[in-house]
Amino acid sequence: FLKDLKYEDLFKKEPSTPDKGMSRIQRQWLQVNKRVGRENSKEYIDKELYEDMKEWKYPLHFIDFETSMVAIPFSKGRRPYEQIAFQFSCHTLYEDGNIKHDEWISKTQDFPNYEFVLELRNILKEDSGNIFRYSNHENTVLRQIWKQIKAEKKQIDIFRNNNVTNEDMMSWIDSITNWKEYDLEGKEVRDKGKRDMIDLWKCVKSYYYHPMMVGSNSIKQVLPTTLNVSKFLRKKYSKPLQYGKNLKNKTIIKNLPDGTVLDPYKLLDPIHIDYDNDDLYLERGEIRDGGAAMVAYAKLQFTKMSNQERKNIIKALLCYCEMDTLAMLLIYEHWKNKSPY
Repeated sequence: FLKDLKYEDLFKKEPSTPDKGMSRIQRQWLQVNKRVGRENSKEYIDKELYEDMKEWKYPLHFIDFETSMVAIPFSKGRRPYEQIAFQFSCHTLYEDGNIKHDEWISKTQDFPNYEFVLELRNILKEDSGNIFRYSNHENTVLRQIWKQIKAEKKQIDIFRNNNVTNEDMMSWIDSITNWKEYDLEGKEVRDKGKRDMIDLWKCVKSYYYHPMMVGSNSIKQVLPTTLNVSKFLRKKYSKPLQYGKNLKNKTIIKNLPDGTVLDPYKLLDPIHIDYDNDDLYLERGEIRDGGAAMVAYAKLQFTKMSNQERKNIIKALLCYCEMDTLAMLLIYEHWKNKSPY
């Protein structure tokens, strides 16, 4: 049982201490103490988070990708299990508090990656503000697209038509990502661009914890936790959203009888009522996670359906991805509101 654990039970040797934030062992012990009630305060925010936040440069861009890797390629000439990036969402927070939302989704059956990365670049290249992802997925996808571009034997049409070369695009991807290299001794090192994306998931792991997260660092647990503990967020988002493409004018705060806030992902509209759950592989016909989004995109490629059914799935995909980047923005706003600076 958690109550029976001692600090020494968590490691076989003295753990190393990171330069910033909590080590894995420190976080585990914090989690144990808060779950068993040894500490009075439930929410923990490491002060070093605020030091990092002071260095973040506006405007802040919060991005999320939806992707697919399938055995049978959707497009002619592509390989099995090749990375397909079919959608992104980006919430941008400006220093004056204004918020803008941008998005893109593939609506054709063409290989989408090159249009995807071109549209993403068009949004992010207008300034030098920090870019945020949640976990390593976005970095991995962009590095895979970099390799796909490098493998092309001629200039890619959509790049050329927009006055961008393959080399320009690869250089831009380098500027916002990090990747594996080997030094002269053959030792593996990480190189990174001058605008390398900041990982909010790592910020959560290093600096933030609440028992309501039940041991998970998933954004699906962190978002409802911050909404339940933040009076600032509950007040601000009890009113309809004034920005966004698909969630605008929607209220994402729904108070339950026990005084808690409903998980906003559960407020997303269902795709449609024509398919049953077994057919869709989605929870209650809703897109609730990346795996379900991947299945929904596959259905757009292979399944015969009416125009209305297609529109419904695309709408649901857009709402889900927009909610992901809105979640990142809200987590940041909660931390910012708690900051002493």
